[in-house]
Amino acid sequence: MAKHFKDFTFEAKKLSNILSFVSADFDGNSDVPLAMERSMETGETNKYRIEANYYGDTWSDPLQIELDIIKDICLYPRQNDRIISQSEIRQITRWLTSPHTPRWIHFEYEENDTDKTAYYFGYFSNIETWAVSGEIYGLRLYFTCTTPFGFTENITNSKSITTYDHLLIQNDSDELESYCYPQINIHPKSDGQIFICNLSDCNLLEQGILSLTQSSYFDSMLDAVEQYASLHGYTVKYTGAGNFNIVPLCSSTAVQFYLVNKYNNEMKCTAFYLEDTKEYRIVEGGFMFMSVKQDLDIMIDCQRLQIVDSIGRMITYGELGISDVDCMYWFRLISGNNSVLLYGNADFTIAHKESRKVGE
Repeated sequence: MAKHFKDFTFEAKKLSNILSFVSADFDGNSDVPLAMERSMETGETNKYRIEANYYGDTWSDPLQIELDIIKDICLYPRQNDRIISQSEIRQITRWLTSPHTPRWIHFEYEENDTDKTAYYFGYFSNIETWAVSGEIYGLRLYFTCTTPFGFTENITNSKSITTYDHLLIQNDSDELESYCYPQINIHPKSDGQIFICNLSDCNLLEQGILSLTQSSYFDSMLDAVEQYASLHGYTVKYTGAGNFNIVPLCSSTAVQFYLVNKYNNEMKCTAFYLEDTKEYRIVEGGFMFMSVKQDLDIMIDCQRLQIVDSIGRMITYGELGISDVDCMYWFRLISGNNSVLLYGNADFTIAHKESRKVGE
């Protein structure tokens, strides 16, 4: 079945801006390809192991989308004008077949087609002509995807904060047991440190309300860390350098450290508290922080593990005040609701695409 669409964008160019083509279906086939066939990677069996070990699934075939296009009959009412010339074929083929790696294609639909998938990632694998009486009246384009499913438009969640605030992000991807890795844009409004903690993706070790046991709430939080470690058979090793190795983060509201067990196995953790409510948490994972400068925008691609500025220049960990990167957390979204805690004086924008397993 040929995919019906209003327009599509590929390599930053729209089909409608090149030639006045519209979507068609040359065969009238009603089958919708899903490309949902998959298999499991397994080990071998023998007389002692009658059931194989399973190592995960693989998709058997990529999704292939068929796009049939003809000249717009509203703009070309005469039949002779609807014939596609060699120069017009050249315009189409040079545009669609020049990329040598997979790229995004973005489909636009009619206003009532709100449920259709907008983005696919892949390449144009073939282009064929559709001829009638020896004349070419249409082109059949084959787009082969790198995945068996498509993706939504960018889903954006924004929050402007001066100290800290919560943000609830829903991930409704069709990959229920996989993470979704978003892109994060940060616009700092002052010099300082920021952190992002996904409370839904961390291992919460302890939470409570701080009591002022020392001269400051930060030192009281350190007491809570030491007490937790002692009760659970750990010793505490902080991540800094010096006599105590303690590096206060985010205006002395957070600290990172290792919990070390009797076998000398280390688990990197973070403790932080909220200044107004004095609520504290000790977590493993789910926490990322960095130093920022006023009006120097930061863009984080959590899928590709890249951090750049607003014009695409790479930013090093050292410039962001990150020296301990052994267990650095890259922000990600679990399936369902994600409760995110943001700290700093900055504007945060978190954008992600969700997979849609509905075929073409």
